[in-house]
Amino acid sequence: MTPAQHDRLMWAFPGQEARLFLPMVIGSTPGDADHGAALIMAGTKTATSSAHWHYADGRLPFEGALSLVLDGAGCARGVVETTRTANMSFSAVDADLARAYGEGERSLDWWRREIGAWYRADAARHGQIFTQDTPLICEWFAVRQRF
Repeated sequence: MTPAQHDRLMWAFPGQEARLFLPMVIGSTPGDADHGAALIMAGTKTATSSAHWHYADGRLPFEGALSLVLDGAGCARGVVETTRTANMSFSAVDADLARAYGEGERSLDWWRREIGAWYRADAARHGQIFTQDTPLICEWFAVRQRF
C-alpha cells in the first residue's frame, strides 16, 4: 500500500490501522481492474478469490479487513470490508460463490470455465501449477465507502 493509499484509508476510517489490508485490484489488466472496480462499487461483485502465491508474505485476508478498491489506473474507487473468508480448493467452489463473484453469467459452469482459464494463465505467470485441487483464498466483502 502506498503512503497516499494508506492516508486515504485512514481518512475514511480513522483509528482503524489494525484493520488495513492490501488494496484490491481485480484481474490482471487495467481493463479487468476497471470492470471489477465498477462491479464492486455497484454491489454486483461481493466476492473474489486469490491463489496462495499472491500472498508471498503469508498475510491473508481476514474478517473485518478494510481494503481500497483500485481501478486500472491505480486510483481508489472505494473501500470494502471483508465479511467472510474461506480456504477451499478450486473444485470446492459452489454456485453461491460463483454468483457472488458477480462476473460473466454468474453461474458455476461459467466460473469454472472462465475463472479456471484465468487461474491457469495466472499460475503460469507465477511459475506455479494449477489443478482442480489448487487451494484458493475466498473472500466475501461489502462496500463501506465510495469515492
